[in-house]
Amino acid sequence: MTDELPAQRTADRKPVRLILIEDHADFRESVSMVLSERGYECVGEFSTMEDALEAIRGGLTADLVLSDLGLPGMSGVEGIRKVRELLPLVQVLVLTAFTDKAKVFAALEAGAHGYLVKAGSATRLIATLEEVLAGGTPLDPKIAGMILQTFRQLSPIPTAETLSARESEVLQLSAKGLTRQEVADKLEISQHSVTEYIKRCFDKLHVRNLPSAVSEAIRRGLLDLS
Repeated sequence: MTDELPAQRTADRKPVRLILIEDHADFRESVSMVLSERGYECVGEFSTMEDALEAIRGGLTADLVLSDLGLPGMSGVEGIRKVRELLPLVQVLVLTAFTDKAKVFAALEAGAHGYLVKAGSATRLIATLEEVLAGGTPLDPKIAGMILQTFRQLSPIPTAETLSARESEVLQLSAKGLTRQEVADKLEISQHSVTEYIKRCFDKLHVRNLPSAVSEAIRRGLLDLS
C-alpha cells in the first residue's frame, strides 16, 4: 500500500484511536504502518473478530474500527453488528477484497459506515477514514457503481419534497464514490458546503446514510442517473 499521502493530521488534533481487524499479517502491518505515520493511534490489531470482541468487552475502546469481512471464525458482517452493539458510537469501515452485492449490502445493513476495496491506494484509505470520522458514508467507486445499478431498477414514487439542483448534483457525485473533498474540487465549492448539502439531502429524504439517500432519491424520481 504505497501512494502519496495527504498531509499528516495536525499536532493539535487529538489522535484518532483505531482498532484494526485483518487476518493477513503482512497487509495488517502495512495498513497499521500507514495509519501510524499519518497520526492515527492503532490501539488494537487483531487477526480474528473473536479476539477483537474479547478485547472490547475487556474495556478496549476506539473512535474507529477498520475490519475485513473474510475473517477466520466469525465473519466480518456478524462481527460488525456485535461491535456496534458494544460500541454504539464507534465508526466502522470495511476494508476488504469482497465486492459481491450480497456482502456489500449485508455489511451496510449490519452498520458499516463505509466500504473500501483493498485494491485502493493509501491516499484513498486516509481520505475515506477522514470522511467516515466527519460523519459520511463513503463507498469505493466499484461498490458505488454496483449499488447505483441496483437502485436504477427501482421504480420512482411520488414525493412532496424535492432536492435543489445543487443538492442533486452533490448527491450524485457522492454516490459515484467521490469523497467530499473530490466533490468540492469538482464543483469548485468548499468541503463544508458539500457536507451541508449532503445533510440537507439526508433531512429531506429522511435517511441517515449515503446508500439510503441515493436509493430514496431514485425511488422518488429526484435523482437523474442517466
